[in-house]
Amino acid sequence: MLLAKKWGILIKKKPESLVFAGLEISRDYYILLEVSYGYTNDITYYFIVYFYNIGKEEIFMDKEFEGKYAVVTGGAGGISYEAAKTLAKKGLSGVVLADLNIEQATISAQKLEEETGCHCYPCKVDVSIPQDIEHLFEFALEKMPTVHILINGAGVCPTTPIEDLDADKWDWCMNINLRGAHLCVREAIKIMKKQKYGKIINISSVAARIGGIASSVSYAASKGGLLSATKSYAKVLGSYNINVNAICPSVINTNMTANTDYSAAGIPLGRLGETDDVADVIAFLASDASKYITGQGIDVNGGSYMN
Repeated sequence: MLLAKKWGILIKKKPESLVFAGLEISRDYYILLEVSYGYTNDITYYFIVYFYNIGKEEIFMDKEFEGKYAVVTGGAGGISYEAAKTLAKKGLSGVVLADLNIEQATISAQKLEEETGCHCYPCKVDVSIPQDIEHLFEFALEKMPTVHILINGAGVCPTTPIEDLDADKWDWCMNINLRGAHLCVREAIKIMKKQKYGKIINISSVAARIGGIASSVSYAASKGGLLSATKSYAKVLGSYNINVNAICPSVINTNMTANTDYSAAGIPLGRLGETDDVADVIAFLASDASKYITGQGIDVNGGSYMN
């Protein structure tokens, strides 16, 4: 908003196109700017804005996901929020940000909608509770016409030593990381099978490949189970044109890893991962560019593990 004052022109009418900042901007695009960002002086005059710190190509919004709708669990922050943001920047029409932390989910949804124009709906969900997941998809269909994309990102990463890992602690991790993801898939495919289209991306972990050391055995087992389940879902759902894949990131800079002492030692690319490193791969798997990819676990780890 503040940067908008740097460049701009004032026009009385809405021509089919206008030349601005050396670019021809079609009516669709400058109306989009007007609606999404609210730069309207009155009924007659329209202020068309060029953000000087954004590349010119970004005036022309990437519409790869236009007309597509998504449900993202764990959507208040971290990898899940970054994935939703990446899709929204590419034209996603609507997304439900599901999270147990409804306050943060609400803030994130408002921010995302303001920045991208994508319709964003926060929803309080505890994925360890089956009824919450049923409500999530009922809510999604109240707010959006359908669901094309499911990103299973809700998860916990306990560090409980084996000696202290009792049945309740084991079940708590499994119910969120594995059972919760399964129940989301179960609800999502009721919609996706009818429309003969769907993209499901499960966020697993490098721990599914190599086991956990700093993380708990229960975490590694839950993520390993999710990776295995991904392959099973893909085999069963392929005939319905539903692609199911998993992402296996290593240590990513998020709130979940903020208080740990992970280092970049042993990572060939020389750094820890960032949320956008994972989000870009999720966006690819959610797109039609991945239409012949299913049942795969994609490693995003800077080379720390090479399959």
